[in-house]
Amino acid sequence: MAEKEIRTIRTSKGIREHTYLGCPLTRNRSAWCFRICTPDPEGTGKCGRVAPHSLLSSTQMAIKKHDEKKHREDLEHFQNLERIYLAAPYNEFHEPGIRVAAGEADIVIPIQGKLTHPAGVPGTVILKAMNDSASFAVNSIVERHHVLTASFQVSLTGTVPRGEIIARGRFVGVSGKKYLAESMLTDADGREIGRGEGSFIVSNIPLGSSESTD
Repeated sequence: MAEKEIRTIRTSKGIREHTYLGCPLTRNRSAWCFRICTPDPEGTGKCGRVAPHSLLSSTQMAIKKHDEKKHREDLEHFQNLERIYLAAPYNEFHEPGIRVAAGEADIVIPIQGKLTHPAGVPGTVILKAMNDSASFAVNSIVERHHVLTASFQVSLTGTVPRGEIIARGRFVGVSGKKYLAESMLTDADGREIGRGEGSFIVSNIPLGSSESTD
């Protein structure tokens, strides 16, 4: 921060002292701001004064408030989807984990003895993980209603291990009235096991409903 310099100025009410600060980056002692420093979180520049380039116009403030509100609403929407998924009775059996973000969703299912048969992990568990991750990736975009699976295809490229499977769904785009998404299945070490892709439609079931999303 620049050194403070005390100067006297003449006013209509007499002579008074004032603190004069210059720019510590340019060594220029003028009151002009060169806008080359990065203000601190309070908007104060390196010179110790409020930096003009830290001030926002009314339009910029409105945009900032809108963005902050949208961020809070999105976060609430993602958390609501996670709660809905975990509260579904069918998921009590699988004991999954879920993370939802903008345009994506991760589903983690532990491979327990009750989920296997002599040949390994049933295809229904694999399909569930991948379809769920893709559908919830879409539902992160669709805010008011559940989405339903119109079609979903799976291709396995590896063997399903013990431990857990992780399905990562990603929203791809829109085709007509259908939402498109894909999912990649890996083991706990990140090795790819399979891929899937499907299309989804928006139902008339309000998102607050506890009915199934499949």
